[in-house]
Amino acid sequence: MKLRSLVVLLLVVAFGAGAWMLLRPPDLQLPPTAAAAPEALPAQRALPAAPAKLSASAVLAIDLRTPGIKQSAHAARASLYVEFLNAKQLKPLYDRLKASPEGQTPEGEYLLYEMLRRCANVTDRTTPRPFVRPPAKRDEFLASLSPTDPQRDKRIAAFDEVETNRCAGFDGVSITQADLNKLLASAVNAGDPKARALAIEQELFQQRRAGGRMDSQTLSDAQVETLRQVLASRDPGAMVTAGRLLSNTWHDFALRVGTDGQTAEPRALYNAWQMLACDYGYPCDANNNRVLSECALQGHCQATSLQDHLLFYGSSPNDSQLMAQYQQIFRNAVETGDWSQVAVVRTPRPPGSPRMFFYGGR
Repeated sequence: MKLRSLVVLLLVVAFGAGAWMLLRPPDLQLPPTAAAAPEALPAQRALPAAPAKLSASAVLAIDLRTPGIKQSAHAARASLYVEFLNAKQLKPLYDRLKASPEGQTPEGEYLLYEMLRRCANVTDRTTPRPFVRPPAKRDEFLASLSPTDPQRDKRIAAFDEVETNRCAGFDGVSITQADLNKLLASAVNAGDPKARALAIEQELFQQRRAGGRMDSQTLSDAQVETLRQVLASRDPGAMVTAGRLLSNTWHDFALRVGTDGQTAEPRALYNAWQMLACDYGYPCDANNNRVLSECALQGHCQATSLQDHLLFYGSSPNDSQLMAQYQQIFRNAVETGDWSQVAVVRTPRPPGSPRMFFYGGR
């Protein structure tokens, strides 16, 4: 009897143990990504993850009025250059810099050059004055707005901010082209990245003045290497100019971006460089000149940063996708010095392919 009871008890225990093994929850093991890993390099820690790719319909469904979906605007890095960009009038800054220690720094000389070529009377001018759209008349602008325009107040405020004569007060300021050239050369020799990039642009312009066509010109290997060095400086102003040069559809020149070897699309390429400059301190918030202009003249007032404007107003869904991809690849190249995913190819452009040339403005 006791033996029978002992056998029954053993069978119950065995059955219970088997049931537990079958029904117990599985052991949770940490995935490989959660395991301890060597500490990343500082540059790697600074790089955000690549953006998730959205479908075209998802991009079209985005509403800028919805909180929480906007690109975050990076704070502008305080510098003399940012002060220049934000100045509504340039004469006070010019008066402060000329014949002062601040104006004799590499960046100071570059900014004196910029202000004089934009605003002064340059005798025997041989370099182009940067294009500046003529200011609109306020009364005509107001008459063009509908009284029921829901953006009316925002558009008027933006117009008053952006439609200013930055060159007011320069009427009596003159300089020879030779002296103007010396300012730029001095800034280049002192190593200012913005001056180095602009000097390349001026060289190409001089070739055009000598009879060359834009679509027959190209960047030399030496110029491309200089632009890489300029980009490595992380100077946001230099990044805008260098990016503009690398985005133009020069003869026998193209950029292939990424691992798939696709030739970059010029407009998305150009806008990606601008967005990258925002990451490094270019003023891209709601007071950015392009953001204000688009609000005033087009009614595109929901954008609170240049990134917002470029992604949602200035680009197709496809271009927005490409811009985000290019921006991440460029940031990685700038931070690590590895340009293996940004390849220069020397090949003729396909017949009939669109050509784009971007010019500097404000």
